[in-house]
Amino acid sequence: MKTSFFKRLMMPLAVMVIGIATAFTTTSMSSTKALANVPGYRFVSQADPCHVDIMCSTNVSANVCTSGANQLWGKVTPNAATCPLTLYKIQ
Repeated sequence: MKTSFFKRLMMPLAVMVIGIATAFTTTSMSSTKALANVPGYRFVSQADPCHVDIMCSTNVSANVCTSGANQLWGKVTPNAATCPLTLYKIQ
């Protein structure tokens, strides 16, 4: 009786454990890619030095992030007043 009960219980438990492990792995993989994408800012004037434009990437590539003819820049912190970081096009 005990052997039959454990045999019926093992397969659903194994499926649940694999499902939970896969969910955590998938979530952690997607969050690292999202951290590389940041808003790109363009210089408008001294009063508005960092005007948000489009999403860019912090991953170094051959193509810098641009919007039209303007190169876009990134902030060191979200509350920073200036935008000194070079950003790149999202691959």
